[in-house]
Amino acid sequence: KVRSLGYPFRFVELAQEINDRMPRYVAERAQQLLNREGRALKDAKVLLLGVTYKADIADQRESPARPVARRLARLGADLSFHDPFVTEWQVDGTAVPPADHDLPAALREADLAIVLADHAAYDSETLTRHARLLFDTRGRTRDVHLETVELL
Repeated sequence: KVRSLGYPFRFVELAQEINDRMPRYVAERAQQLLNREGRALKDAKVLLLGVTYKADIADQRESPARPVARRLARLGADLSFHDPFVTEWQVDGTAVPPADHDLPAALREADLAIVLADHAAYDSETLTRHARLLFDTRGRTRDVHLETVELL
């Protein structure tokens, strides 16, 4: 709307550019974390935690999880998801299988778990105790020394 009125709105444009780059960054960082552990992203079991737009809601529209999943799938990751608000999830018409409803079991089975939505169900103790490797993009585990980056 601001653009149509002829006003400069560079700050919003810059924020959008950063948001647009985040899926690529998350996929690259996931690849680096796995490589550091002697694993390749190709065929690695990657668990996406939270596929909704924001915390503790079921709305999936404009969720950053979809472009992240798209990039990870292109790189050969074996994806699954866990979300207390979503039972079925698709990326580009392809169903992504839900992980075991038992979150600790799902975390143990994954080579890498990536926190994408800040759901209250994802408490830092459960995440850090059961995940083999965790990439926390939402800061759920700030009180624990782990890899974190905040998605805007």
